Amino acid sequence: MSDAPNNLSEIRILILDDEPFIREVLVRILQQIGIQHIVEAEDGADGLSKISDANPDLIILDIMMEPMNGLQFLKTLRIGLSDAAFDLPVLVLTGADDAGILSAAMALDCDAFVKKNIGPEAIQERIERVLREKAAIKEAGSYHSVQIPEVIMDMPSPEKPEPDAPSAEAREVQVIDAEVGMVIDRDIITDDGHLLMSKDTVLTSSHVNRLCDLSEILKLHLMWVRDS
Repeated sequence: MSDAPNNLSEIRILILDDEPFIREVLVRILQQIGIQHIVEAEDGADGLSKISDANPDLIILDIMMEPMNGLQFLKTLRIGLSDAAFDLPVLVLTGADDAGILSAAMALDCDAFVKKNIGPEAIQERIERVLREKAAIKEAGSYHSVQIPEVIMDMPSPEKPEPDAPSAEAREVQVIDAEVGMVIDRDIITDDGHLLMSKDTVLTSSHVNRLCDLSEILKLHLMWVRDS
């Protein structure tokens, strides 16, 4: 993929969602904000078959799809088994607050989260933000170990670990007040035990933005940080 264009009218987007109505709504929203080059796919396998011709600058990805769900598609992309750059920006579309699913999407370094009922202004903000700065992508081989459940709706919650005590230098801050350069002092774990971000992660602007996205979905409010 070449560098993404600055003009929204030149941006190419691939939408993956198995609900025709949702795709229709998204297309309308994208056209409303000036995006003209849009390709639709009805599941992960269809998306993989269309990704080369679509040559997208960004993917909008639903998770709850069959037979190939969004997490399976995202892992295939990230480990380099698609006909696109493995670090292609991906905006995850969610209608649920399943922490296990969102945790897996974080582990696969999606670039942003957006609720299905969100408005055009928020969609535009996420798109512009993601194209400005992609997530801190790791080497493609490191994504092989990310576990993707066969049936994501039945994803069991892990036993919540007892968190480490914060260090002497740590302070608790609101997620919305997190800043680039802060260091995560204690694993960020959801109420039902799913890891969102590991201790000792140095926050980039992409980390901060994704945590703020998740704070709206998962009611994630506080985190322990320290200065770098």
